Parts: sequence; C-alpha cells; structure tokens
Amino acid sequence: MLCRAACSGDLPRLQALGPATWWVAAARGAPDPGNGGVTVQALVARDGEARIWLVGSGPTPAYGARLACAIQAATGAAVTDIVDTRAAPELAMGSVAFAGARIWALPDVMRVMQARCATCQANLKAEIGAVAGASLVPASIRAPTRSVGEGDRGSVGPFDWIAFERAPGERVLVLRHRADHVVVAQGLVWAGDVPDLRNLSTAMLERSLVALEDWIGSSDALLGEQGGVADARALRRELDYLAALRGVVAPALARGDLLGQDALELPPYAALPSYAQRHPLNVQHLWAELEPGLFR
Repeated sequence: MLCRAACSGDLPRLQALGPATWWVAAARGAPDPGNGGVTVQALVARDGEARIWLVGSGPTPAYGARLACAIQAATGAAVTDIVDTRAAPELAMGSVAFAGARIWALPDVMRVMQARCATCQANLKAEIGAVAGASLVPASIRAPTRSVGEGDRGSVGPFDWIAFERAPGERVLVLRHRADHVVVAQGLVWAGDVPDLRNLSTAMLERSLVALEDWIGSSDALLGEQGGVADARALRRELDYLAALRGVVAPALARGDLLGQDALELPPYAALPSYAQRHPLNVQHLWAELEPGLFR
C-alpha cells in the first residue's frame, strides 16, 4: 500500500555503476527541511538471481518506500537485504519500507541502534521538520538483527568488508562489491568537498583514511557519504585538508590565540561546495579536540 502511494510521485534515481550495482545520490550538507534528510549516498547491488542488497535505506519510511519502488523498477526485484554501515538515522530509518528484508550491521552497531534508535529518530525529525519527517514515528523503527561477523573484516553477500573507527566506541563498515569493484565508505569520505567532522574524532578519521588507502584498489569506484562517484584520490585530498586544518589550528592554540580571533581560513579549499558552512565548524571542532592537550 505504501509503495503504491510512493510510486505515484518522484522516485530516487538509480545510476548504474556496473553490471550488478547502482548508485543513489544524496544532497550535500546536514539534514534539513530542504533535503528531507537525504544526505547519505546509497548503493544497490544484485547478488545472483535471488537477492538484492541495499547499503543505506534513507532517512524516513516515506523516502524508503519511494526508493523501494525505484529499485523494483530498475532491477525487477525487491530488496532482500539491507546493510546499516553505522548508527545514523539518516541512512537507516527508511528500512521499515522494505518488508521482509534482512538488516545487517556490525555487532556493536546493532547494540547501539537497538538502544538509541528512538532518540536518534526524534533528533532527525527535529532537524528535517514535521513535513519531511511525518513518517518518522516510533512504530516505524527497525533496528538490524543480523551480524555481518565479529572482528575487523569479513564478507557478507556480494561484499567484502572492513571496519574502521570513526569516534570512540563508534565503528563504521566499509564495503567493497567484489564483482563491480565499488567501495562504499559512508561516514568517512566527502568526495570533492570539506568533510563533516561533527560527532567524530579527527585523529581517528585520519588513521582510518590512511588504512582505507591501503585497502582500496586503484581502479575501485568510491562512494562516500556525499559527493558522487570518486576514486582513491579522494582519500588523499581529504587527508590533505585535515593536515592543513591541523596546520592552522595547532599553531594558533600554541600562540595562545582566542578562538574567533583569527578566521583560520584555508584559501586552497575555499571553493569547495560546503566550505563556508563546514570549515568554521571544523575549526571549532579540532580546536576543542586539541585544547585539552595544552594543559597536560
């Protein structure tokens, strides 16, 4: 019923990446009423004749229903398996629209989502507003129940996976589609843009990006949180920005500057789409991370 209603409106667009994979784009920036919370790119993957995998089901059941229709139209089949790469409502609250689909995650992500989904859902609804978030109700929550496996790497369905730290106590799955050589790195990569450092550790992000450089193949297509299809060079560009950010914040702290006394601009990155909004917040974030070290 929900899918029939959703299919009468505009559907998300699936763009082919290979014979068995499709990419679903997302808006840049943080969830807000304008983008409806659709701020995490998704991947659809066919696994043989019987299974369709979805990495990221979207922010709301209403969006998930439209995505389900789009996937059915593009592949001729319904989604059988969903992967939640981390505990983030904007990539997971749409899963209720995929009735019967198995939902997979890291064991620690499963525990976090089972404990916090209601709070995260309420926070997302506050961000995107009552209209876009109308389908976000407590009864619509589906937390993952299938573990991809223990440890830091493994395989599930058509994917190999590796887990990286994003913040203390928060890991994120990175998936590589074995046949089509597509890597999904939600929550770690913002291709062609300034990264969003909110809710993560800058040092952990840097370490994870370096390790991901060693894991990703030079010919792999790369889908990050936002920014379209990229390749491994996007990892180095993001690391260069983080190094440049540290290069202006750390000396300012050492001089005893006050936050806000200097704009701490990085002109080489000023033309990136989200620089004006994100860079000042990234300065504040890294400043807060480094400042306690001055008093040890």
